[in-house]
Amino acid sequence: MTEALRIAVVDDHPIVRDGIVAVIGTQTDMHVVAAAESVMQLSADAGVIVLDWELPQLQGARAIAALRQRFPAAAIVIFSAYAGEERVRAAVEAGARGYILKGSPADELLTAIRAAAQGRTLFGRGVDPPFVRAADALTGRENEVLQLIAGGYSNAQIAAHLQISERTVKFHVSSLFARLGAKRRTQALAIARERGLLSESTALRDTPPRILEP
Repeated sequence: MTEALRIAVVDDHPIVRDGIVAVIGTQTDMHVVAAAESVMQLSADAGVIVLDWELPQLQGARAIAALRQRFPAAAIVIFSAYAGEERVRAAVEAGARGYILKGSPADELLTAIRAAAQGRTLFGRGVDPPFVRAADALTGRENEVLQLIAGGYSNAQIAAHLQISERTVKFHVSSLFARLGAKRRTQALAIARERGLLSESTALRDTPPRILEP
């Protein structure tokens, strides 16, 4: 039996938050493990987080970044009343896995949740997908991690090479996978190769991974 998707809901409007929880509660393949009015109040780990864009304290791209740092394995679906071009672009660049307008049919949100859980991105009706090239979407650190993955480095070796913690490496790898729409390293490399994101240099592949002494 397939385990139900663990969903968290973050929205500061109780009637909206309760409505989302009720809709998800009608589904047999998902259940709500947490519902909060702000990012800072969310504590339960979930596979997918339904997130309002405008929130108290942290909001927008900053809220996405904070959630991805705390819950790197979670996919984030934005559920907002507005979907301007810059807002949608900022959400995608921050790592959101979907963008649905409030007022959309319930099935649209549920479909977006399932898509996000599968590593896909879905934009609802009335939301224009931003035209962002993958190379532009990658941060400098994500690109470094990508090249090291292509060179056969493990997370521990990447951490030593870049002199960062292994936990931080895992965060960047998760972020990289989300941007590329990949679930594993081989898939990420195949997608990156298709999009011309891998360095033409063979230096990384020709140089054996090196562990730096602490």
